[in-house]
Amino acid sequence: QKSTIALLGFDLFSDDREMWKRPYRAINVFGIAAIFPFILAAVLHNWMNIMQLADAMVALLITILGLFKFSMILHLRRDFKRLIDKFRLLMSNEADQGKEYAEILDAANGQDQRMCTLFRTCFLLAWALNSVLPFVRMGFSYWQTGHVEPELPFPCLFPWDIHIIRNYALSFVWSAFASTGVVLPAVSLDTIFCSFTSNLCAFFKIAQYKVVRFRGRSLKESQATLNQVFALYQTSLEMCNDLNQCYQPIICAQFFISSLQLCMLGYLFSITFAQTEGVYYASFIATIIIQAYIYCYCGENLKTESALFEWAIYDSPWHESLGAGGASTSICRSLLISMMRAHRGFRITGYFFEANMEAFSSIVRTAMSYI
Repeated sequence: QKSTIALLGFDLFSDDREMWKRPYRAINVFGIAAIFPFILAAVLHNWMNIMQLADAMVALLITILGLFKFSMILHLRRDFKRLIDKFRLLMSNEADQGKEYAEILDAANGQDQRMCTLFRTCFLLAWALNSVLPFVRMGFSYWQTGHVEPELPFPCLFPWDIHIIRNYALSFVWSAFASTGVVLPAVSLDTIFCSFTSNLCAFFKIAQYKVVRFRGRSLKESQATLNQVFALYQTSLEMCNDLNQCYQPIICAQFFISSLQLCMLGYLFSITFAQTEGVYYASFIATIIIQAYIYCYCGENLKTESALFEWAIYDSPWHESLGAGGASTSICRSLLISMMRAHRGFRITGYFFEANMEAFSSIVRTAMSYI
């Protein structure tokens, strides 16, 4: 995550107060912003051609989502910095308390890195195919008709003639370079979200591990241990809420735009299924589905792990404290209240819907119905 977001000029992981240190690195984002009017012009120009309109609309939606995500990074960079500092402090405190807690954190981060690597690979593959596809189209066109019509990574309507080789070369380089301005903000925001949720799940697992073993040599010691466990669980819930506040508009925009993209890409894939372009559209559909899967999978995991604290309390030695006077009554009351709160878990939302596997399956079923 650190290296990816650094390509946009941000440094959220150092102690420096200035987080956007190298704005010039975001030149690819400015490139996609500059090419946006020409993509919009292509949409308006192809209004009567359904296939070309769908192709241009997909590019337009990708551009809008990329620019939105970059603006959210810019707007929320201080909030992300505060969250990262909180995570680092809590991770350090928990890892120092025992080897088993450090192993839980290491396992969570290892899984996070594997998911993020898969996600980055899919996005880079889609970007590579998007850059190669114009040459494939032109090659097949020349082979079948003996005539070549210039193609670009993004459907654009420029005010200059791209049939001239020099103009085409400059337009192609601009489009291919600007497309990285879509990839980098998406990969940065989505992988940071994955990292946050993985560590939060680890904190909930540590709380579960501790509450099962809260029994001390005395009731006073047991109560002190429980207070620490409840403080960890409460801190984790507060961090969940902070994360959800940051990502609610991002998740809402992601799901809304992804749904529109899948509808159009499903139509394009059904038309080009037996052609070379079908491979590109299939990889694009897979990338969008994986992007939605990351939010839904992480949201589902967070909900599950936060709710499992209830069962961890049930499996704890609470019954051993019964019948020992007022102190035992206080412990049991604390456990009961905590079970009631943990029963609800925590839900990652996009304002009016919950990001979970049920939402993901709904998106996939809808997308497949168009193919």
